[in-house]
Amino acid sequence: MRTKISKLITACGCAILGISATAATAALIPFQTIHTFSIDDIQGGDNTGNTYGGYVGADGEVAGDKSILCGLESSPACPDDGSQPQVEKDGSTLYPIDAAFGYVVSDFVGAEVRQKGVTAEIPGLTISPQYSEGFAGNINDENGAGLAVSNTATSLFKVHDPYGTWCRGVAGSPVKCSSEHYVVMEHVLSCYQSNPYIGIDDGIDQRDLTDPETGEVIDSCSNHSLDNTLKIVENFVVSELPLTSVEPGDQMEANESTVRDDIAVGRDYSITLKDDGKPLYRWGNAVKRPTDIRIYAQMDLPPEWTDEAAPEEGYTVTSAKLTVKHTITNNPNDQIRPEDMENEGATGRLPAYDIVGERWISKTNCYTGNGEDIQAGTLFKDSAYAGKTHFPVDLNAFSEDLKEGFTNAWYTTIHRDPFEEMYGKDSEGNQIKLSGPRWRLKANKFGQDLPSLEIPSAENECTQPPYKKGGKKYEVGDFAITTIDLLDFDAAAEGVSPLRNSRGWIDAVYNEVNEFPAGVTPTPVGISINNLPLTPKFDLAIYVKGDKRAVKIYNATLDIEWDKPSDEE
Repeated sequence: MRTKISKLITACGCAILGISATAATAALIPFQTIHTFSIDDIQGGDNTGNTYGGYVGADGEVAGDKSILCGLESSPACPDDGSQPQVEKDGSTLYPIDAAFGYVVSDFVGAEVRQKGVTAEIPGLTISPQYSEGFAGNINDENGAGLAVSNTATSLFKVHDPYGTWCRGVAGSPVKCSSEHYVVMEHVLSCYQSNPYIGIDDGIDQRDLTDPETGEVIDSCSNHSLDNTLKIVENFVVSELPLTSVEPGDQMEANESTVRDDIAVGRDYSITLKDDGKPLYRWGNAVKRPTDIRIYAQMDLPPEWTDEAAPEEGYTVTSAKLTVKHTITNNPNDQIRPEDMENEGATGRLPAYDIVGERWISKTNCYTGNGEDIQAGTLFKDSAYAGKTHFPVDLNAFSEDLKEGFTNAWYTTIHRDPFEEMYGKDSEGNQIKLSGPRWRLKANKFGQDLPSLEIPSAENECTQPPYKKGGKKYEVGDFAITTIDLLDFDAAAEGVSPLRNSRGWIDAVYNEVNEFPAGVTPTPVGISINNLPLTPKFDLAIYVKGDKRAVKIYNATLDIEWDKPSDEE
């Protein structure tokens, strides 16, 4: 097991263990490095982390893989049965990608990662020919030099209801039918409320159901809760083994691709585990598997961090910001992954609330994403409803909402912005930052439990959807600057960021967040579970998912401040 970086840093993240309190003052040193993106950064999926242009590995230069793109002078010709270079409206040329991040899909079975270079037809399967995983090309416009990338259409396969994550009608577009939160799913599928939120004095009483003709009460929502008994699926067969744990490895492994195994199903919904270990509630009849375009940038770090004279315990990093210049995307899941890290603690600006005892109460009159009224005083969280003892059936509290007592109103109110910072006050009344923007490229939509809703402008923030013309905050294709705080873990349940210490940047053993593949012993350098090289430099990945309209990514700027103890006593 890895040595945790928190063992090297005090709980406040302010001082490094091993540097005495009587040591001399430290010098705050600024450092900046900039990377301009290009086709050299397009990554392949060959488990070596390689890119079109190559990178600097632990043992020197790693030669690039020119077969990742086709149609350039330095790359193979595009095959006749594959995609061909395409010219955009601005005159730039984008070249087809073959990187093995796409999927072969089979209805009612699942999806499998496509092999790089595959051109053979497989009976009964939907398979893209070689060089059909998107497009990429260099650009140079009024915003500077950079890279444009465009995804192919997302693969989709049919499944039995409720095994899926999307609902699709005979001729309709897919609608998201999955959530990480039970109460959100419950609100869609049932009038029963596990965590009541309409008012703070409603208790556990469920609302009445009335006859639309006479107005008479004919039933109660208390009789219409979901069926929460789920059984494990084993080789397509629903077993008699009930789901009692969502700890990966106990009964199921992480799975978003197959309905053969590692899924638990009931009458109303199913559950799988996501890569981060969270349960995913599903109730649809289709599953989407988007093809990533993965971009890898390797950026310099202060040379003192890897110098032979550097202290074993490393240096304290006091500030670390990453700024990416790009265009607004159409997908709120285009990830920014520094050192292959995710950070669920970076939430953006969340709804405003007052704390009354163990309850969180809405401070603002607003609306849910589907236009329902949320008045000031609406219940966002009540610890009294945490756990399973308040539910009408034996429901395991698998997800955050059930464990903590959060309501549907908390997750679906539009009084939030995932790309803004959130501030509050400490015990002494001083303003402090509670959370920074999500680690995503800035998009036009909320994402998560508001999947298809555009973010409104400040003037329209709490007007009832749909918004009037001009009421959106971001337009796809507009130039944008996204800045994330790489030390945001301090405000999250995960605790202190591994990047609070220089060792977490240059030595993968000291960063337990960037996981190695199963069975691989952590080493100072290597390839992460997501195919990202982990080197003594700053390793940055950007995942672009499902954007058929080309997204432009210009450059990334890393700004660091770190403490270097002086030699004075």
